[in-house]
Formats: sequence, structure tokens, C-alpha cells
Amino acid sequence: MILRLLRGVITFFFEIAETAILAVLIFLALYLFLVRPHQIRGDSMLPNFHNGEYLLTEMVSYNLLRKGPQRGEVIVFRSPEQPNLDFIKRVIALPEEKVKLENGKVFVISKEHPEGFLLEEDYLEEGTVTEGRRTIKDGKVFSTGGGYVVMGDNRERSSDSREWGVIKKENIIGKVWLRYWPPEAVALIKPAFY
Repeated sequence: MILRLLRGVITFFFEIAETAILAVLIFLALYLFLVRPHQIRGDSMLPNFHNGEYLLTEMVSYNLLRKGPQRGEVIVFRSPEQPNLDFIKRVIALPEEKVKLENGKVFVISKEHPEGFLLEEDYLEEGTVTEGRRTIKDGKVFSTGGGYVVMGDNRERSSDSREWGVIKKENIIGKVWLRYWPPEAVALIKPAFY
């Protein structure tokens, strides 16, 4: 009787351990390869993303499918100046394109548009002016080379490519997919189309 009771207790603990290990493995697979939670810290993406909001970043498109970010997508990446921090910004220009800031507006020069085109940024607050900084200066053409130019939606309060240059693909964590907190702000995040 005691032996049977002991076997039952051992079996019970093995089943709990088995379930816990399986749960940890599923969580790690999701976290490392599919989606990762992030929290907005700061005002660099106002008016579209607010301080304290929680997002899910999907990593399948860029990491497993080997698809690169597209213009208008909101991405999460490791900060070029502090790699232990993750930043959230919007993709403005793609590899092998050029950017020019003129009269407070962003122009993109690409193979399809060798003369350049004005980036119509409907997601910005009305009256927003995009001024040059240390790396991307007003009136000068900036080449992306093999990287991506990213900018915050709140141009006055954003540390972005204008300050520190391009983002390399290997530093991109993923595309912002879903805002899940607070409940009244839950939404799928769609890219801007130009």
C-alpha cells in the first residue's frame, strides 16, 4: 500500500515536471521565433503610440521568411548607440535609396523615382516639421547604403536616423503587429501606405 502511494506521488510530480518543461519550451519557441512583447517608453511615436502601451512584435516576416521591412512599417530594433535598448520607429527609406529633408518635409529618391518623391505622412500631427540633425541634414542628400532610415512619428522628440544614421537588418527585431494594452487601444498595427 505504501509502495503504491509512493509510486502515485512520484508519477504525479513527474507529470507536473513534464507539463512545466513543455510550457517553458513552448514559451521559449514563441519568444525566440514568433512574437515578443514590448512596452512603449517615451513620446517619440506620438500621436500613434503612447507611453506605457504594450505591443506584440512579430518576428516571423523578417527572421524566418527573410523578408525585409517595407516603407511605412513600424519596427522594433536594437539601438545603434545602446544595443541593450530596443527602439520603436517607422521605416522611411529602404536600402539603396536616398533621403532629402527640405522645407520641413521628407523626400525619398529611389530607382522607381530617380527625381524623388514627397513622403505624404498622414500619420504625423498636422504642422509637423521634419528638421535635419547630426547625420541627416537639411537640404543634403543622404544615402541609405545597405541600411534603413527610420524616424519617430513625433519628430521633435525622437532620436532616430537623423541623429545616428541607418539601421542594419541584423539589428531589427521585428515588425510591430498588435497593441494589446490598454484594452481601449487594442488594435492590429497596419503600415502606412504612400
